[in-house]
Amino acid sequence: MTHLLLGINIIFPIFFVLFAGYAAKEKGFLDDAFVKKATWLVFYIALPFKLFNDMRTADIHTLHLPYVIYILSGICIIFFGTWFIARFFIKDRKQLSAFVHCAYRSNFVYVGFPILDALFGTPSAEHVMIVTAFGLTLYNILAIFILTYYGEDSGARIDPAAIAIKVLKNPMIIGILAGLAFHFLRVPVYGGITDGMELLARLSTPLSLILIGASLDFSSLKDDLPLILAAAGIKNIVVPLLLIPLGMAMGMGKVELGIAYVFWATPCAVNCFIFTREMGSNYRLASKIITASFLLAIVTYPVGIAWMKAAGLL
Repeated sequence: MTHLLLGINIIFPIFFVLFAGYAAKEKGFLDDAFVKKATWLVFYIALPFKLFNDMRTADIHTLHLPYVIYILSGICIIFFGTWFIARFFIKDRKQLSAFVHCAYRSNFVYVGFPILDALFGTPSAEHVMIVTAFGLTLYNILAIFILTYYGEDSGARIDPAAIAIKVLKNPMIIGILAGLAFHFLRVPVYGGITDGMELLARLSTPLSLILIGASLDFSSLKDDLPLILAAAGIKNIVVPLLLIPLGMAMGMGKVELGIAYVFWATPCAVNCFIFTREMGSNYRLASKIITASFLLAIVTYPVGIAWMKAAGLL
């Protein structure tokens, strides 16, 4: 019970801010135009500066290759496993691509970072960098792949070069790579600039949570309920239940498993809605899965943290 209360205490502030954003939207104080502009601010400025500063000042000695393999293998297991099974039950191409996309992709940057801060205070930058740089890159590659494969144009050609360019143009990847370059080359940065970047970095967490809350839509969850519950269940429950034991079998330590748990258990990414809408998939289904995943996380996150604590894994 003590561990469960600890889990609730860690998660409650995150979802309190998130649902404050939802309440502000429902009361008419936040509209779609504000969400769109503020999302741009977080995605292109606040988060990249946060990642740049974290990498620039991180205590990074080496790249932990087994952890890289663990993260990439876990993503591939869930992605291809979900795709292989779902294609027998979902015949509509757009539904299938949206389902698979939402089932494997977590909202690690927007929601996972605040939870890591609550769990660890200052999480291991070395391991966070691996999850962010390698994990999010593979997320994007697989998303572009499946949404193109099942896109409106069934004969669309998947272009590896175009995918690589899109990944490298991602602001978060740019922030990480620039931060690592400044770190290893020991490039000096004027203190006033670093202080300004830290102020922007502090903006990213609360504003991200408010924007996620303002993006949730509970009005039509009853439609496509089996698909919604299945995708949210895979993302929130099946993924950590499968992949945390895999990490234990591979010899991962407490910090590595703790960061991995947040990565695996974080609800479905809001980016899933953006990707599915822009690439001709079923964005309405994606929106419902995202909402259900966040609702489910209110229960699964505290229970998961309690289990990790009780098992001595956190």
